[in-house]
Amino acid sequence: MDRIERIRAAIRGEKVDRVPTGFWSHFPAHAVTGMAMAEAHLDFYRRSEVDFIKVMNDNPYRLDGVSRIDRPRDWRKLRPEPPDSPVRNDYLDGLKRILDAAGHEALIIVTIFNPFSTANDNRSGTLDFSDADFRAITADLREDPVSTFAGLKIIAESLAVFAERCVETGAAGVFFSANGGDTDRFNAEAFDQWIGTTDRMVLDAVRATGAEFNLLHVCGYNQRLASYADYPVDVVNWAPQMRNPSLKEGAKILGRTVLGGMSQVGPLASGLRESIEQEVHRVLDEFGADRFILGAGCAVSDEARPENFAVAREAALTWCQRSVM
Repeated sequence: MDRIERIRAAIRGEKVDRVPTGFWSHFPAHAVTGMAMAEAHLDFYRRSEVDFIKVMNDNPYRLDGVSRIDRPRDWRKLRPEPPDSPVRNDYLDGLKRILDAAGHEALIIVTIFNPFSTANDNRSGTLDFSDADFRAITADLREDPVSTFAGLKIIAESLAVFAERCVETGAAGVFFSANGGDTDRFNAEAFDQWIGTTDRMVLDAVRATGAEFNLLHVCGYNQRLASYADYPVDVVNWAPQMRNPSLKEGAKILGRTVLGGMSQVGPLASGLRESIEQEVHRVLDEFGADRFILGAGCAVSDEARPENFAVAREAALTWCQRSVM
């Protein structure tokens, strides 16, 4: 099997020659778009030997109609992001370079952060990851849900257009990073009304393009996985180590192929070969090889060497050979 066949088989629940792997990290600020982005991702792909390429997207969302959000009612001023903004076009140029170099070898998916987190990280008019707990957008929704939800819908529409352009360019789908589903933030009804609705606006648009590989990343601690059970995606990823359901529990809840198992702050980050191998074998002993892609629960530290992920791939192959899948 080649990489593309292996991922497709894992999605469909068919037998694979070995468990596929998928890992990712963030890249330096100079490599978030354009040709520098392409070069960084291709280098990572070659050195890590992963089975698919997740293209990171640490780029700002352009607030149009308002320069910054100071209070919830400001969300009413928001207008759709221009689809041909320089940042978006530069990203697509880099994506094309990645597709030209490796699209015949591996499925390539693009990162889309959900409207909830996009709104929070861009309230100041520039990309700002300082509010890691998403306190600002949570407070906006609680204080003035009508105005804030109007803004989230505008962002969802814009993200959908951008995701569609990525698929038209050749991406196999999206890596949809979903925040806001932690059990102590909103109850299930409020989550579905405000966050689930806007998440599905993006994902439904991507699915309508015919994208074949849409990966949902449920980000954070104490996640209510059941709230994501109806999302139109093919693979789901979360971190069991962050007070979330185990892989097996989550697989029963979601009914999809699972990606993950390894800690993003454990042996993968430290790079100790024996420890990486032991963790890989433990994960596979517990979950097995069916409908599974080995990976981490979130982005691994960008200080981790890509070769660490190649070690994990080798360990997965060793496990599969011993198990005679």
